[in-house]
Amino acid sequence: MIELFGPTYRFAGEVLTKPEIIVVNDHHYDEESQCYHLQKLLENSTCDPQQHIIVMDHISHEDQLQQYQCVCLPVFMAESCEEFKRQNIRHNWNNKTHAFNFMINKPRLHREFLLLLIEHFGLINYTHTLPWSAVDINRHNLKRLTNSTLYHNIIDSTTVSIPTTNYRFGPERDLQYGILNGSFKNAEIYQHLLQHSVFEPSCVSLITEPCFFEREVTHTEKTIMAMYAGTFPIWVGGWRLPDWMTSLGFDVFDDVIDHSYQHMSDPWDRCYYAVKLNLELLQNVDLARSLITKHQSRLEHNLNLLKQNVFLTDCFNKVQQYPEHIQQTLLTVVPKHRGNTAGSNRSLPGYRLLGSINTRENA
Repeated sequence: MIELFGPTYRFAGEVLTKPEIIVVNDHHYDEESQCYHLQKLLENSTCDPQQHIIVMDHISHEDQLQQYQCVCLPVFMAESCEEFKRQNIRHNWNNKTHAFNFMINKPRLHREFLLLLIEHFGLINYTHTLPWSAVDINRHNLKRLTNSTLYHNIIDSTTVSIPTTNYRFGPERDLQYGILNGSFKNAEIYQHLLQHSVFEPSCVSLITEPCFFEREVTHTEKTIMAMYAGTFPIWVGGWRLPDWMTSLGFDVFDDVIDHSYQHMSDPWDRCYYAVKLNLELLQNVDLARSLITKHQSRLEHNLNLLKQNVFLTDCFNKVQQYPEHIQQTLLTVVPKHRGNTAGSNRSLPGYRLLGSINTRENA
């Protein structure tokens, strides 16, 4: 059994000589090399690579890794739901003063592009987090990765004046782009720093989950916070995120939000049109506020599903599809059955580790 820490694992010629269960911790596409190093590892096997079982902390995978035996277990979301429930967060959705919010910590391509899009479309009525020392967008890198003339023009011509923010308890460590929260849990950060200042005062959440080029469905605490705050979700840049939330029973408000961006093949289009197709809602706080009031019971429905932890149910349903001897191994990575919790920097007990393990926080 092998564990990979996705963000830092790079294939280094390892050879798999027998079928393995490989647990991939966190998202793992290398945007610079435009590849999955996991796939290189699989193809370098002396046994049939189709015999390996790949366990990923996602909801779905729909790209080149589909050809392998992939089990998608949204463990991080399941553990996060338990964490938020233990925090005993009480909501107040009656003070919606801003049209939308966005939360950015680590810089990623679509997050930098979102900053440009907010300025490009002249959006001003928002709350946000942006704990960078300065807003310094890598425009050259953005242009290198898209051939669109429209997007090149936006990247070249848009000035970003969005202010940085400083929501903190005190002992966090500053980075040039982001903040290391250390031992503070996401539920604590939400309740004590972001609930009343960023999320609950807004009507829409522009959510930038970590995946961009890859066609995999990954949700994080950003989606949880958006739903705890009673906001309409728009996922900027991800692949089919609304579809999969719907499949788990969530209401993504298709009658309020145009989610057609989610199926566009170009990830840059999935950013641009997530904003463009929903401009009226992002510009008109009175309209957004009236829709929040109208659909309050549907927002409560989503919160209730988080508290019921449908992600944990999804994990167990998927595990039960496998033979008993494989089920027992898969259960070691499911909440309440694994030795380490979300955010731990220890590898799974009994697993050989490839790639350094780091704390998964503020993805």
